[in-house]
Amino acid sequence: MEETIIINDLIALTEFREEDKSNLVRYLNDPVIYQNTLTIPYPYVEADADKWLALTKSNFEKHGRLTNWAIRHKEFGLIGGIGSFVHTGIEGHRDEIGYWLAAPFRGQGIMTEVVKKLTDYWFETRPLVRIEGLVFTHNPASARLLEKAGFQREGIARKFALKNGEYFDAIILAKIKA
Repeated sequence: MEETIIINDLIALTEFREEDKSNLVRYLNDPVIYQNTLTIPYPYVEADADKWLALTKSNFEKHGRLTNWAIRHKEFGLIGGIGSFVHTGIEGHRDEIGYWLAAPFRGQGIMTEVVKKLTDYWFETRPLVRIEGLVFTHNPASARLLEKAGFQREGIARKFALKNGEYFDAIILAKIKA
């Protein structure tokens, strides 16, 4: 399962590993990440990290490739995650991207560079013509990040998600294979 994508001198993408558990718990115990994602719980406990690590292995076995990547810093280890929600059948030409980055590393352009390189890699290695990003409207920074990485806004999905009894709209963005 060992596969590595070098982003720059400090950042690389790899599979998630058992030793990532402490950083998963530390960094995902962040209300900002919880507010801006669909499935990451808060508080985030060790059992959540165990479930995540098992899911990443299961996804690899199911799809025969990594669908969830650990973002690693040369000095600090795991600092984030990025992956795709894989579509099959008549929707097999598209995937949906999702990501998170630990608070100390935000605002440095790391995720923009990761998204650019990984989406280009996906277009080169998979039969994709479309990668979508759906971003809650209360998270404009994430929409800007995707735009910097080559995504274009397509519209708003009204009442896209139901979370804690409240509906949230999402900005739809997509990157189309050239």
